[in-house]
Amino acid sequence: MGTGVLLLLFFSLLSCSDDSPSGPLPVISWAMSGARFRVYTDEVLSLVPDVEHTDETTTYLWTMDGKTVGTDDHFEFSSPTAGEYYVKFRVTNRFGQTDDEVKITVVQAEKNTIPEPPSDSTLRCLFPFSEINIPIGRDIEIRPHILENTEGYSWQWQVNGVDVDGSGQTVTGSPRLIFRATEQGTTNVCLLLRNDTSEVRREVIVHQCPPAGTYRRTTPSTRRMVDKVFEYQPAPGHQVNGYIITGRSFPDGCTHEQACDTVLSHFERQWMTSLGGWGGYLVAGFDHSVPRNDTKPDLCIKGNPYDYQSEPGIIWVSQDVNGDGLPNDLWYELAGSEYGTRNHTTGYAMTYYRPQHPHMGVAWKGSGGESDYIPYMSYWNPADYYWQDWQRDKETLTFFGSMLESNVSYSNGVSSLPPYAWGYADNLGEDYIEGTRGRMGYYSIRHARTWDGQPAELEYIDFVKVQTAITGHTPNLGDASTEVYGIMSNE
Repeated sequence: MGTGVLLLLFFSLLSCSDDSPSGPLPVISWAMSGARFRVYTDEVLSLVPDVEHTDETTTYLWTMDGKTVGTDDHFEFSSPTAGEYYVKFRVTNRFGQTDDEVKITVVQAEKNTIPEPPSDSTLRCLFPFSEINIPIGRDIEIRPHILENTEGYSWQWQVNGVDVDGSGQTVTGSPRLIFRATEQGTTNVCLLLRNDTSEVRREVIVHQCPPAGTYRRTTPSTRRMVDKVFEYQPAPGHQVNGYIITGRSFPDGCTHEQACDTVLSHFERQWMTSLGGWGGYLVAGFDHSVPRNDTKPDLCIKGNPYDYQSEPGIIWVSQDVNGDGLPNDLWYELAGSEYGTRNHTTGYAMTYYRPQHPHMGVAWKGSGGESDYIPYMSYWNPADYYWQDWQRDKETLTFFGSMLESNVSYSNGVSSLPPYAWGYADNLGEDYIEGTRGRMGYYSIRHARTWDGQPAELEYIDFVKVQTAITGHTPNLGDASTEVYGIMSNE
């Protein structure tokens, strides 16, 4: 036997005796934007890659400039200095290791701040509405939701120019008046506020309309989807005007009317419309009066909640009591699981302050004195501003409504927005069903409540309003904002 044959046999036997393990190496992948990220100074970026083929021996190693910066399966990056950064990621299992590298571009940015209040003692007073239509037999609470610089002030209600003395009206120990519609007509309600340096006069026009049902549209329904969007006033948020995956939702220079038409076209295609931070809302109407059904839900509202991410929106309903086809009438909140509990606040208001420069977060202040900001999230939305074109003439945006206690949390690179039990849009509660219509929530008109929490006993509705109910944000998901994909009746 030749030498070459012997060597071949030797190596063959050596190979057969090699019992070293073999198997799949780790596989690293990145959701959304691959391994390139763009953030702003002091913005926290959570790097949470998807890793396959892990086992009990798997280890993780994050390094920057040759130095170890982490050994978990995720890493939080933040830098106060602009520039380009490279983070290396190594995953090792029993079969070997896989390396990857992340490029992070950090850009200098400023955070918006709440402007300092005026140094004088000028009174400030804001009502949630200046004109309202209510049917005979209903009453309404009229009170300011924002009062500032009220040290040592006094007030006086007037109805049609006459000081209220309690006859036919109820006055409590605060600027609050309960007005009941007893006959058709128009009434001017005025609140006068005074302190040592200023006097403020605020008026509310109340139109007392025929009894509910007078303008009910009883013709057979022609479509279940709403046929018009009357208002789209989102609060600032990183997904309002589209985001990095789909591009802008609204064209440059978009008017409010164009924005409403765009939202309706999104509903027709079951595309997303974001309402932004707390208070942001849309108002839509049907081409017929939707009757109450006491044996099944009346309304369907599609959203995109997940087990780990619910962004509840409060639902309001209204009747067209003056017959003009417009949603300028009394609103009723649909009571959800938190209605009337410590997690539910009525009569809340929040003011957002327009950023003065591109790439800034949006500061806000609540009527209870709370303050925070909507973060600028370039990773999700690189638009210069989260302040929409049809709102550009406003230095501030103030929203009014009910608020749910925020349950937004963040830990170890994971955001958590658990759902409430039931009754809210874009909330994976027990009334949210995956079916042939997609992820729909089902809601009942019989849950409508008056301003004082009593059952409204509505026989039908014409309009629906959905409004973001919570506030809060996390480093990787950004601000909590209700998303709506469509509103329809369940007939």
